[in-house]
Amino acid sequence: MFKIILGSRRTLLVAAAACVLGSLTILSNVGLLATSAWLISAAALHPPVAELSVAIVGVRFFGLSRAVCRYLERYLSHDVTFRLLADIRVWLYGVLEPLAPVGLAKLGKGDIFSRLVADVETLKYFYLRALFPAFIAVLAVAATVGLVAWLAPPLAWPVTGALLAAGCGIPAVIGWLEGVAGRGVVDARSRLNGCLADSIEGVTELAAFGQADAQAAKVAAVNARFIACQTRSNAITSLADALGALSMNLTVIAVIALAAPLVTGGGLAGIYLAVIALAIQAGFEAILPLPAVVYYVKESAAAMGRLAAVAGMPPGVSHSGVETVSTSCIELSARDLSFTYQPDLPPALTGISFDLPPGKRLAIVGPSGAGKSSLAGLILRFWDYTAGSLCINRRGVRSYPPEEVRRLFSVVSQDTYLFNATIRDNILLAKPDATPVELAAAVTGAMLDEFIDRLPQGLETATGQNGLALSGGERQRIALARALLKGAPVWLLDEPTAGLDAKAEGIVMENILYAAGARAVILITHRLTGLEAMDEIIVLDRGCIAERGTLPELLTAKGMFYHLWRLQHDLVNSA
Repeated sequence: MFKIILGSRRTLLVAAAACVLGSLTILSNVGLLATSAWLISAAALHPPVAELSVAIVGVRFFGLSRAVCRYLERYLSHDVTFRLLADIRVWLYGVLEPLAPVGLAKLGKGDIFSRLVADVETLKYFYLRALFPAFIAVLAVAATVGLVAWLAPPLAWPVTGALLAAGCGIPAVIGWLEGVAGRGVVDARSRLNGCLADSIEGVTELAAFGQADAQAAKVAAVNARFIACQTRSNAITSLADALGALSMNLTVIAVIALAAPLVTGGGLAGIYLAVIALAIQAGFEAILPLPAVVYYVKESAAAMGRLAAVAGMPPGVSHSGVETVSTSCIELSARDLSFTYQPDLPPALTGISFDLPPGKRLAIVGPSGAGKSSLAGLILRFWDYTAGSLCINRRGVRSYPPEEVRRLFSVVSQDTYLFNATIRDNILLAKPDATPVELAAAVTGAMLDEFIDRLPQGLETATGQNGLALSGGERQRIALARALLKGAPVWLLDEPTAGLDAKAEGIVMENILYAAGARAVILITHRLTGLEAMDEIIVLDRGCIAERGTLPELLTAKGMFYHLWRLQHDLVNSA
């Protein structure tokens, strides 16, 4: 993580250039005020104009160089900062992706969003208001002290002490007062984001149950805590600014008091008194940002800690596999497969065995909580099984990287996510480089033609957030078009008709199985519809296989499947 934060060698070189330019900006200001002071003091003695020409040119030079250096410093520092933030976001997304779905379940959506956006955004202050100012201060203070030592050596040590006291003492005081304010702001912001995410996603349920006002009060309470933390931080930052200005003025007054005897004693020319005073005042430009460095370091450390916590989370599955799979012929098999989510929990699956050669249609059925979704997660390598074996072409799935395994499956699930984009974009998610002919074939195979023809914008119609602008059947057909476009050798249908009525359910299942053609199919469902076309049905109960066979065999046996089948048919007929 720290390698990402520091960036590449080129990034470090650009950052170093920004620090040098920042120091040159302050030194140009020192030169501008010092030269101006000398010019005004010398002009009071009415010397020939020629003696002032160098100072006049110097004032112009330092004025221009300050503007140029400031512009270049801001340009480079912000450019390198935003590039680093982009690299950190890409790195963080790469860390989050292997955690899905089991690892991300431990984090709320609002918390994930807060880490990916707000925490990363917080790190810009680490560069712009903590790292860069610290380096700039060291270079600028050293040069300012050097100028004072050249003009009035007796003042060098007092000035050094005053600058060190202001640059180190005030940040120490602010750090003591600040305490945990930086971490408090980060934590409060995270809670607020999580609360807002819940409120937006659950707005329909809140309205339906009349809890909108209660949720608004909860958001207001969390927001009040965030405001309180932010107010405290702002007060500390304001105090730091005030102490910095006070220390600058006291230092200038003290230097004038110490320099006056040197002038009267002949140890320092009078025209240099104002030069030294204004040079020190200008040099304080490098000191004034330092008190805030402590706050931004603590706030950035809190954000880094939250990012590091995500980076330290173990992935849901091992990514050590290196084998590749040919998609020409896929055979999936399981032997005594068992799986436990956590060591202290009872097993979700026990002793599962099946064979899925090319073209076979296998149904996994059972009541809710029987372990069907757990099995689907194992097949897609969202989790690693605890015992037994799960093989592709007689080789354990752990020999393959998760993405290689998932490449073999086209998934149609009950909760297929549709992005807030066009229908075309949502279908092309399965194969971004698909040709127009391939896309048209997928749309036709999913029986979307008639629906799309009725739309004024056709495939360019926006689906809304998660397809809210579409019906359940239309969303399922888009998911089916994705599966067709991907063209994977195995279709995994996980509750593909959830939320549909009985008539629509039968039509959608018929369309899906027709579109699957000769591909191998795994149908995972608790709805016993469309099972006539299945070559084998496995009935799960509490993570174990209770029965298996074809539909006629299971109905003849009059076991668990028969009772579930009768119950569902009675409910449909009564409705």
